[in-house]
Amino acid sequence: MNALGIEHEAKFMLGDCRDMEPRLRSLGRLCTPWHFETNTVYDRGDELAASGRLLRLRRAHTETQTSTLTFKEPAPGHEKNGIKSRIEREITVPDPYAMDAILRGLGYAPRLRYEKFRAVWELPQGLVFLDILPFGHFLEIEAEPQSITAIAQAIGLDPGSAMDKSYHSLHRSWRRRQGLAPLDDFVFDEAERHLLTTRLGLLPRPQGEIHAD
Repeated sequence: MNALGIEHEAKFMLGDCRDMEPRLRSLGRLCTPWHFETNTVYDRGDELAASGRLLRLRRAHTETQTSTLTFKEPAPGHEKNGIKSRIEREITVPDPYAMDAILRGLGYAPRLRYEKFRAVWELPQGLVFLDILPFGHFLEIEAEPQSITAIAQAIGLDPGSAMDKSYHSLHRSWRRRQGLAPLDDFVFDEAERHLLTTRLGLLPRPQGEIHAD
């Protein structure tokens, strides 16, 4: 994210995130090890979603149990050559349950919930996120547009395969291809989450999650 609060990002579909780790290790450093994330998106009906805005409360189940509140909106000239540009504002939240109550009191309600396992790598030109979601493995690059192309090439990805879609949009497309009914939430079932938690060497399942109504 630059000084103006504009975030540039691009996603790439992978077969297995862990295959990328040796390449990233040779180019940068592991910033945040694998951890589990729960995300709740809030809205008043479809007011924010209809205008391309996002209000999200995220709980990262790391050793410090970090929670953040994020607001995103489209930036001028966004979504070009597979790169999405958004204006982002984000703050750390000491008590996610209190923030949930505040948002509900202001008229916002949980609209959807999603989960992922994530590891964050820092390279000289930007950040790389390895994401395992219930419907696939992805790599996300956050950097200046020209650096996104350079990073993709350095780690062996085709810049032409970059996607500017959100995970929500990619999930909807995946469900259509699978012949499944539309569903906003994308969360792991108990068996899959346990399997990934074990494979990635993480702590047992966290308790006390915030759920959509």
